[in-house]
Amino acid sequence: MAVKAFVLDAPGKFEVREVETPNLGCGEVLIRVAACGICGSDIPRVMETGAYRHPLIPGHELAGYVHSVGEGVDEGLLGMAVAVYPLIPCRRCEQCLKGLFNLCESYDYLGSRRDGGFAEFVLAPAQNIVPIPNGVNVEHAALSEPSAVAFHGLMRVGLSDGESILVLGAGPIGLLICQIAKLMGSRNVFVFDVVDWKMEIAEKNGWAKCVSESEIAKGSLKVDIIVDAVGAPSVLLTALKVAGKRSRILLIGNPHGNVTLEKALLSKVLRSELHIVGSWNSLCESEWETILNWMAKGDLAIEPLITHRLKLEDLPKAFVEMSLGKMQAVKALVITLDRR
Repeated sequence: MAVKAFVLDAPGKFEVREVETPNLGCGEVLIRVAACGICGSDIPRVMETGAYRHPLIPGHELAGYVHSVGEGVDEGLLGMAVAVYPLIPCRRCEQCLKGLFNLCESYDYLGSRRDGGFAEFVLAPAQNIVPIPNGVNVEHAALSEPSAVAFHGLMRVGLSDGESILVLGAGPIGLLICQIAKLMGSRNVFVFDVVDWKMEIAEKNGWAKCVSESEIAKGSLKVDIIVDAVGAPSVLLTALKVAGKRSRILLIGNPHGNVTLEKALLSKVLRSELHIVGSWNSLCESEWETILNWMAKGDLAIEPLITHRLKLEDLPKAFVEMSLGKMQAVKALVITLDRR
């Protein structure tokens, strides 16, 4: 059966065309994709760096319905609404045996190493699907992946009830961190972004208080945790400058370049006993269930993040416009099965 997909043939070379439905293997499910989000990492992958192989169908923030199942998979899954954990661990390496599947030493990945969700159908291991609870919009469930990434980061940095947090960067991950920090009991959540309208989404929805560049520069804002949700060298330097004694700094934004630390800043890391924590991906077994339960209870709001809904046919133009900064989006969602 021929189905539509957005296919990346080489960096900057892509089109929407018909492809053959992938063949089911043992332990796999074929999912009718309902929605797939455009991640910030998709833009350089499509426009500049390319993927691990070509041709490849990008897209890793997805949800849909189980269309068919392979050998050894419960047929009771047919028709089930599911979110899809995109990281496919080997389940054999040292990290996997510890249960740290996000740190797998030999992983596969939907949308970068194997075909992903910018298509009408996608193939995934049955172990990677997560049932969507009743009452959760399947389009919202597609953003379980970035939500779980945000939650994992806060778990890594050890956010405790009553602590205060400053989020630098009001993209999807930053805004999700604002929300989830509140759900985890943060006393005060602050957010800063150079683009006013993005951080104002957080304040308008009651997730965080916006702070100005001058407040950041003064260093008068005292918080327990600072989050770099951007990855730009200047943002990490800002985080270090505003950090107080024993502050924790969470690095969760993909790095955009090399960082050079002046001696005074490096000395501050030592003398203030700063704790710098990295975070990578998420853990499917525990964190995704929590995220989807928050969505089901109405505690985690996804709709305010979605600024664009696109069709597959819109993707070639959308990627060009995003790469040129002409499409101002928080989260663009590609809808391949509209059941609203």
